[in-house]
Amino acid sequence: MSLLATAEPITDAVPAQPQVRPASLHELRPWDRIAFRAPRKGEDDLVPDAPPLVWPRPLVQDLPDPATWSGTLVRTCVEVLLGARPSAQLARWLTADLYEMLSRRAGVGSAMPTTARRVRVVRVHTHAVSETCHEASVVIHDGHRVRAAAIRIEIHRGRWRATALEIG
Repeated sequence: MSLLATAEPITDAVPAQPQVRPASLHELRPWDRIAFRAPRKGEDDLVPDAPPLVWPRPLVQDLPDPATWSGTLVRTCVEVLLGARPSAQLARWLTADLYEMLSRRAGVGSAMPTTARRVRVVRVHTHAVSETCHEASVVIHDGHRVRAAAIRIEIHRGRWRATALEIG
């Protein structure tokens, strides 16, 4: 028995209905979803006066204490350098250049076998450079040595972000 004998007879395909398209998409949608453009000359009377865009200043009082935050961030950076934490945890709290340098240095140190050590913040002193920028000196103990660190933090998109870090 062949497959051709049992198959249904083949019929000609019916052509699909032609789609009716407008001459221009703007006939259906007078507004443009993707590109917003400024009004052309002569269209000023159609667009009401809009207030200028003013971005609100970040609220400093909503942020954590800069001394506590700086001490915690320096402790976390030292733990990354010791191999106790992954460097990816710091990505949102450091600038891109600072994060790249720290993660590169942490990658070099991770090749050495280490035991997990508790890092302790001994002292933090802060100085307000401006309303949105603070500098801090942090003294930490990493289990074997007492180290000093200096950090500069600035407000970026409503939260603290480290822009400079030096660990001795």
